[in-house]
Amino acid sequence: MKHIGDIAAVRGEEIEPVDCVTGGSPCQDLSAAGKRAGLLGERSGLFMEQIRIIKEMRERDKSAGRTGVMVRPRYMVWENVPGAFSSSKGKDFERVLEETIRIEEPQAPDLPVPEKGWPTAGCLYDEMGRWSVAWRVHDAQFWGVPQRRRRIALVADFGGMSAPEILFERKSSGWNPAPGGAAGEEAAAGVGDGADETTGCLTPWDVQSRRIHPDSGTWPALYGGEGGGHGYIAVGIMQVYDSRGNGDGKTVCTLTGDHQNRVSDYAAVVMATGQAGAETMRDACPTLNCNHEQPIVAHTLRGQGNDPQREDAATYPVTGGKARRLTPLECERLQGYPDGWTDIPDTFVSGKKIKASDSARYRALGNSIALPFWAWMFERMSGYLPEGATIGSLFDGIGGFPLCWERIHGKGTARWASEIEPFCIAVTENRLGENQ
Repeated sequence: MKHIGDIAAVRGEEIEPVDCVTGGSPCQDLSAAGKRAGLLGERSGLFMEQIRIIKEMRERDKSAGRTGVMVRPRYMVWENVPGAFSSSKGKDFERVLEETIRIEEPQAPDLPVPEKGWPTAGCLYDEMGRWSVAWRVHDAQFWGVPQRRRRIALVADFGGMSAPEILFERKSSGWNPAPGGAAGEEAAAGVGDGADETTGCLTPWDVQSRRIHPDSGTWPALYGGEGGGHGYIAVGIMQVYDSRGNGDGKTVCTLTGDHQNRVSDYAAVVMATGQAGAETMRDACPTLNCNHEQPIVAHTLRGQGNDPQREDAATYPVTGGKARRLTPLECERLQGYPDGWTDIPDTFVSGKKIKASDSARYRALGNSIALPFWAWMFERMSGYLPEGATIGSLFDGIGGFPLCWERIHGKGTARWASEIEPFCIAVTENRLGENQ
């Protein structure tokens, strides 16, 4: 992937045409946490440079005789914070939509801001089917990363009606109902005999689809693996006991997948029935257990990680009574990047030495995208694109969009990127550069 420099100096008719142009224009002027300068702000106003470049690129393709879906880029992707909906009383998102539509339909009328503000999901399209624009707010926590991170995803199709097909999954309508349950399948609650009559718990060989009586105080929870010992956790009124017989009678333990500690470091969860102790737990109900040779119990997440008797003390998020800072590696994982993505060797950008300091990595990762949603979206978009489809990335950051794209379309399909932050340039040149 080639770096083409500052977006303000890029000319769309002079760079390689691509099938999709992505851009997460700086959000500082749109964020509810910022000064709300809007699209007139110094940073967020760079969105108009993205529009300009796409117009110039498409005009060149049209001049070369391309038409319809063959005009490049067919797609534009825009990412930003939900604050864009309310910035300048909704006028900023109004302009985002207007300027996007006018790439293909220059005479499109102005769009009024809805009386109740912009919805978190919507679609606009040409009645002739020539273009479509769709947007939605997604939250990274529902796409496989352990953080709440809400962002707007906007897709524009300048060659057809695929934008809503890419961003939204259709639900069944009255005339096309979703398939019902298989014959004999039990209802979600109130009926059925899935629970073991003695303990009220599912056995290790049961599956989560089996139902249990709601008044038993237990529900199926974590699925620990294949074969025997799947492990379900009783929920409701619980007590926590460790194998030494201690317990506060109130705390519900948090389970982890670590089963390498001594038996004395495990805690057992039991229903508050007057019974106590780890042995009772083993007899009453299996919990999450990935190692079948260990007792069927799981240890709690320690609230104090400076216990000198624990070799894994440093792995706990609370140390010395204080929450410790996440490491750059943990931040990479929170965003869905490969381990060490921003841990690059010292390099030079424009004659300036760049080092992968923790502060530089934190800043770059914090300003980046959480990858899983975008990988899902690009996968859906790929069905409307030719083999080996290409991408250009504006406001590239540390290469999140190109990374997702190349995983789907193949190495080398991310053709160029524009970025001004030296450390971000160094990361993408190291990971996605022309020589990589």
